[in-house]
Amino acid sequence: MRKKVFIVLVLFVCLILYLNTRIPFYRNVSGPWSLGYGFSKEYPDSISVSKNKIYSYENLNIDNDSTQFMADPFFVKEKDTFYIFFEHKIKNIHPAKIGLLTSKDGYNYNYKGTVLKEKFHLSYPQVFKYKNEYYMIPETQAAENVLLYKAEKFPYNWKICDTLISNIKLKDPSIFLSDTLNIIAGSDANLTMQLYTSNSLFGDWKLHKNPNPLMGSESRPGGRFYNAKDGLILPVQNSSHGYGYGISLYKFKFNKSNYEVEKIKNLFLKRQKNIPEFNAGMHQLDIQDIDGQLYYVYDGNRLKNNDTQLNIKAVLKMNFLDFKQWLKNL
Repeated sequence: MRKKVFIVLVLFVCLILYLNTRIPFYRNVSGPWSLGYGFSKEYPDSISVSKNKIYSYENLNIDNDSTQFMADPFFVKEKDTFYIFFEHKIKNIHPAKIGLLTSKDGYNYNYKGTVLKEKFHLSYPQVFKYKNEYYMIPETQAAENVLLYKAEKFPYNWKICDTLISNIKLKDPSIFLSDTLNIIAGSDANLTMQLYTSNSLFGDWKLHKNPNPLMGSESRPGGRFYNAKDGLILPVQNSSHGYGYGISLYKFKFNKSNYEVEKIKNLFLKRQKNIPEFNAGMHQLDIQDIDGQLYYVYDGNRLKNNDTQLNIKAVLKMNFLDFKQWLKNL
C-alpha cells in the first residue's frame, strides 16, 4: 500500500513539474509597454529587435506626462506619411483610448494626440483601407460587439458605421478581406479562437463551420493577417509565461469552405532580456508591404520589478486546452 502511495506521489510531483515547465505557476510582474519598428527587404526569418528603433513609454511621456502605457500598434502609410495607431492608457482614467504617431521616414515619430475615445475600453486599433476609404476595427469587447469605425477625415474623426458581430466579447479581432475570402479571427474568454466569415465587409458575419482553429496558450491574435504566397500568416500571442510573453506565427490555408492551420514559427518575437523596454515580453506585430519593401511595428513590455505572482488556475486551464489542441492536431 505504501509503495502504491509513494508511486502516486512521485507521478503527481512529476506532473506538477512538467506543467510548471510548460507554463510556470509563478509569473513575473510586468510594467509599461513600448513600441518598436523597422524595415526589411523580405519577410524576415527573425527580427533583430536590438537593431531597431524604439518609441518608448518615456518618449510618449514627454508629450503626455499622464501616460500609463502604450500598446497594440497598427500602421498604415498614406502618401508620404506613416501613421501608427495604438492603445493609449492614461493614468487614473479607466477606458484606454486610441492614440496616433506620425512619421515621414518611418524612423522618427511625433505624437499627434487622441484620435478615438469612447466610454468603454478601446485597444487593438486595426486600421485598413477598403474601397478608398479608411476603416478601423478596434477591440471593443467592453461594448459586447465588434464595431466598425470609418474615418470621416483621415486620420481623425472616426465614427461607428456598422456592427459586424453582435452580442460577443471578442478579444483582438483581426480581419482579412479579398475578392474570394473575408474572415475575422478573435479570441473568447475561454482561450479559444473564433473564426467568422462573410461575403463582404458589410455582409452577414457568421461563425465558420470549423470555428475554432486554436485554443490554449496560443489562441489570441497578435496582429494583422499577412498575405503570403502559400497562405495567410497570422501572428498569435503566446501566454505560456504570462500575458504578452511572445508571438508565434501561424499559416492558414483556405480551400473553398475549409482550411488548414499550421504553426510555422514558434516565438517569432519573445522576451528580450537585454532590452529593458522588452524584457518582460512582446505581444503584437503588424507587418506589411510598403513601396517595394516590408515595414513592421511591434510592442513589448518591461519587468515592473523582481516580484512574481502565483496563478494556478491559468496554468491548469492553459495546459488542459493545449492538450486538447494537441489531440485535435493528431
